[in-house]
Amino acid sequence: MKRFFMFFILFTFLVLPKTSLCQDSKERKAVSEINKKKEKSQEEVEKELINRHLKLQQKKTRKTIKRSLREAERRKKGKPPKSWWSRRFNRKQQKKRRRRI
Repeated sequence: MKRFFMFFILFTFLVLPKTSLCQDSKERKAVSEINKKKEKSQEEVEKELINRHLKLQQKKTRKTIKRSLREAERRKKGKPPKSWWSRRFNRKQQKKRRRRI
């Protein structure tokens, strides 16, 4: 019986998680802040890569990308891709077709 009891105690210590159980809330907050900083730095790196990619493009391509991003943001908000102003006044004049008799 004594052997069984010793084996049980030894087994429970081996099964317990390796992290310390007595971490303070301050330590947990510090670790979470470090993780947030890592995430922010990754976001900054992604933005930098996007900007570098845009600088390599021609001006016409940059304008197209910018316009498509703007339209995508408007669609996310549930609005039409082009504003009412541009739809109303910036249309190209359509050519009148001749009727064939």
